[in-house]
Amino acid sequence: MTFEEYRSHDATDLAGLVQAREVSPAELLELAVDRYEAVNKSLNAVVTTRLSEARREVEGCEPWGAFSGVPFLLKDLMLEIGGSPMGCGSRSYRDYVSTHDSPLVKKIRSAGFTVFGKTNVPEFGITPYTEPKTVGPARNPWNTAHTPGGSSGGSAAAVAAGIVPMASASDGGGSIRIPASNCGLFGLKPSRGRIPVDQDGWGGGVVEGCVSRSVRDTAAYLDAVIGTRSFVSALASGPPKALRIGFSTAHPLYESGCKVHPDCENAVLSALKLCESLGHRVEEVQLPWDADVYENDFLPVLFVSTVAEIEQARRVLGGRLRARDVEANTLLMSKLGERIDQHAYEQALDRWQRLSRRVGALYDQYDLLCFPTLADPPARVGQFASPPLEAASIRVASRLGLVRTLERFGLIGEIARRVFAYMPFTPIANMTGVPAASLPLGTSSDGLPVGVQFMAAAGADELLLRFSAHMESAAPWFARVPEL
Repeated sequence: MTFEEYRSHDATDLAGLVQAREVSPAELLELAVDRYEAVNKSLNAVVTTRLSEARREVEGCEPWGAFSGVPFLLKDLMLEIGGSPMGCGSRSYRDYVSTHDSPLVKKIRSAGFTVFGKTNVPEFGITPYTEPKTVGPARNPWNTAHTPGGSSGGSAAAVAAGIVPMASASDGGGSIRIPASNCGLFGLKPSRGRIPVDQDGWGGGVVEGCVSRSVRDTAAYLDAVIGTRSFVSALASGPPKALRIGFSTAHPLYESGCKVHPDCENAVLSALKLCESLGHRVEEVQLPWDADVYENDFLPVLFVSTVAEIEQARRVLGGRLRARDVEANTLLMSKLGERIDQHAYEQALDRWQRLSRRVGALYDQYDLLCFPTLADPPARVGQFASPPLEAASIRVASRLGLVRTLERFGLIGEIARRVFAYMPFTPIANMTGVPAASLPLGTSSDGLPVGVQFMAAAGADELLLRFSAHMESAAPWFARVPEL
């Protein structure tokens, strides 16, 4: 098999070829490794490998599992595989080597995947871009001056570049959908609780999943790690009947002067025209939330969770965590989290529940909601980095306990607005627990992928997958790959 042939198949196809003994797991692994060696220096998508172990595992093995012999990469964030490092994008984990397989990793390996490495992440998965200080930024294979997104940026870059047909990912505020949008992939954030998570992070907002090039691969992955056949069976039942789709391209931070980029707006409008041609009814809706939901409701939960991440890192280091062991912005978030008491934290989560009811009311009228995945096309690497003076202020204030000073001068709010101006549509699905998917249906004026996001009601993952597969059939995207 040539690389071109390898790349022309999704994971489901490759597993079928292994089962039919038309290709061996060892041959597929070497194709993936060759591609990794050819492109990873320019992408920095894969940060650690276990090549010798993977080669031993596939040598002469018999086909097993739904994804027999398919090469696979793990997101390097709280997913442990025995004998391999786990870095979580942080210097604090620099000497950590896992002694066991995480429960989810056991399921991934039982499904037949050949895990040969781990992918780049921002420190503790906190940012919507992947630029950890410890190993450097991951880059987008469509244009290496741009980010693949975050926090599953390394996974998305590896899949888009053809190293593997799919890779693990997780999503606490958009971390599956953002990289999928930036890299031209399909990315589904499942409903809360669909896949048991090893750690219940971000107020229950974090879910596990994958990034893939085909809808059916994501459906089969969910079945494999959950232990069902319901998602693949749902696709086999065919496309859904005419759906009611509510949409909006209004930027939630418009009062702060933020706008959705024309390329992202046009991607939504073009996707909706396709929906109408397929018999669905579309109608513009007013967003049932405002800008306060990000700074007042989402961030407090993130800050408190960052405190827990810091404590975990301290345990990894045997209690000897120093300020330089974590990045300045991470330390700042943990200091902010330390100032949030239990009552304030619970109030924030209570507001998540109220938001869930407001968003849920829309599903009395609509089957799906449609928004841009992101408000802008893929950002450039370094675009969100703090200017030198701001960065210095953050470092000093975090280490000296002067967080109130930063708040008084509005710096923290400004940093938050800068990030949420870029990603105003993705955190809502995490806060409300509903399934949401980014479909690679758009292209920016300079040729970069632009995703369109669809959200379904809580538990309606199968409907969302069936709809996505129908859109994929009507506007095929699998053959669109970067020339790297």
